[in-house]
Amino acid sequence: MRTRFGNRLDQCGQMTVELAVCIPVLLAVVGVAINLMVFLGDCARFDRLGAEAVRLEAASPGYGSYATAARVKAVQSLLGSCFAQQEYLSVQVQASAGTVDGSTGTAGGEATGGGQDVHQENDQGTTFSLEPHHETYVCSLNYRPWGFGDSFFGIRFSGITHTRSYTIDPFRPGVLL
Repeated sequence: MRTRFGNRLDQCGQMTVELAVCIPVLLAVVGVAINLMVFLGDCARFDRLGAEAVRLEAASPGYGSYATAARVKAVQSLLGSCFAQQEYLSVQVQASAGTVDGSTGTAGGEATGGGQDVHQENDQGTTFSLEPHHETYVCSLNYRPWGFGDSFFGIRFSGITHTRSYTIDPFRPGVLL
């Protein structure tokens, strides 16, 4: 016959086993929730700082050595310095120039594509291009979850990428489209 104290000891033993099973699951849920909140906060900060970096460094015409490639480096270094404290974040910036048919060229700043000929020639033989000169800067934030390392209970974590694109017209300095 069991005594009153024996039943309570059995219940405590069962609760210990349940607790041992539940603690890793609770830790994983808490870790995911914390990483989600940190990621959302970093994304909001990245969106704000990315728009400012593109507006400050890229939203004016490039002359001489300050062509599109130099402006991409300037935007990337400015964003990189803003997020240098967090080792779980990395920033990448790319630029492309739009053309008439909507296709894009890459970071060299030259418009490529098979658009129609929209050059008009005047009496002196000079040409004037009616192609749009918009450039699109694509800023990417790569986030690696922190607190777990590369894996947690055999589950490997890969990074999450948050991407924003900003289109500028170099003839309207300081304006994002």
